[in-house]
Amino acid sequence: MRAFAILIVVLLMPLTTAFSDLTVYSEAKYTSQDEAPILVEWFHGADDEDQLEELTKMDREGEITLIHWRTGAEEEGGGLPVDDANARMMHHTLLKTPSAAIDGYAENISEIAPEIRQNEVEIDWSIQLIGSDKVELLNITATWTNPKALKSLTQMHVFIIETDATDSKGRVVSNLVRDWAPSSSLNFSANATNNWNETITRAHLEGAGIELGDASFADKYEVLLVLIGGFEGDDTNRVLSLQREKMPTYWQSVDKGAILTPAVVLLLLIVCIGFIVMAERKREIGLPRLEGSWSKENGVIDYRIISGFALEIGDLTMGEGWRANGRIKKQSVPANTTQEGTLRVTGSGKFSLKLAVKVEELGDWILDLNLPEKPSND
Repeated sequence: MRAFAILIVVLLMPLTTAFSDLTVYSEAKYTSQDEAPILVEWFHGADDEDQLEELTKMDREGEITLIHWRTGAEEEGGGLPVDDANARMMHHTLLKTPSAAIDGYAENISEIAPEIRQNEVEIDWSIQLIGSDKVELLNITATWTNPKALKSLTQMHVFIIETDATDSKGRVVSNLVRDWAPSSSLNFSANATNNWNETITRAHLEGAGIELGDASFADKYEVLLVLIGGFEGDDTNRVLSLQREKMPTYWQSVDKGAILTPAVVLLLLIVCIGFIVMAERKREIGLPRLEGSWSKENGVIDYRIISGFALEIGDLTMGEGWRANGRIKKQSVPANTTQEGTLRVTGSGKFSLKLAVKVEELGDWILDLNLPEKPSND
């Protein structure tokens, strides 16, 4: 028995380690909506494109809350989910498509009309996307107090929809229901506070075609919490509360300072690089060049000072083993001009000299002239 317990511990260690590394990728808390557009569940059928277009428009304008069950997806292909759609259609005892359910119950298609209804139960709730290198868990919590005793058939329904899904054939389906989870784990008593929770694993989400990755684009999905049922003594059931929000993204949840700091650093870096490039360009244009060569006359250097910006010629310094029998005249040289002259020198070995100049806008610089040893005339 002890050996078996040790084996279980060893087997659970990787799982424990994995979950100990989990962090909250994104999180959002929502205050209860006072009212919501009426819930319309659409069950897809042949040639319903025009009706769907109109319903989608009504949803976008806040006149209804549309969720789209892709019934018949197996027959038409495209890889969209169908199991929950078929189960929900059976729940409503619908026999053909296209069909619709309004406010949780099957109705005629012709009865769909814009309507805003007050939520009879106030539900505050939150969404957490939790993971390590990617989202591993979707955690939804909700809190509310029953204003009256709930009927025993009341359920909390979680619908996860993809706002604009695209199937494998390139067809776009708006408000596609990716996952549906009804829950009866409620406290039905009057004035009782419900602390409700639903946690969904990555394996389940991916099986439904919900790819959250690192939560950067989680807002392509929406979560609907729909409390359907009634209060004790009511003759009919209905939607008691409807809450709808986009999933929070990593970027919405991360500390704004954490986003701003790299952005500021990047901006400063770009500005600094800009200044460096401008300074280098300025030096490239403004700095003079000193060029020279041995003259045909023995012991004479022909030199040229080619200016960029205006400059002042300063002191001349000869390299080791050489001396000048004269100097380069100290004078002002205008911008973009060439100053030519000769310099008589004596010495041996490789020739070098340094000429100090003061360049307008660029300050003091030293120009070098290096020449190979003068070839012999022999």
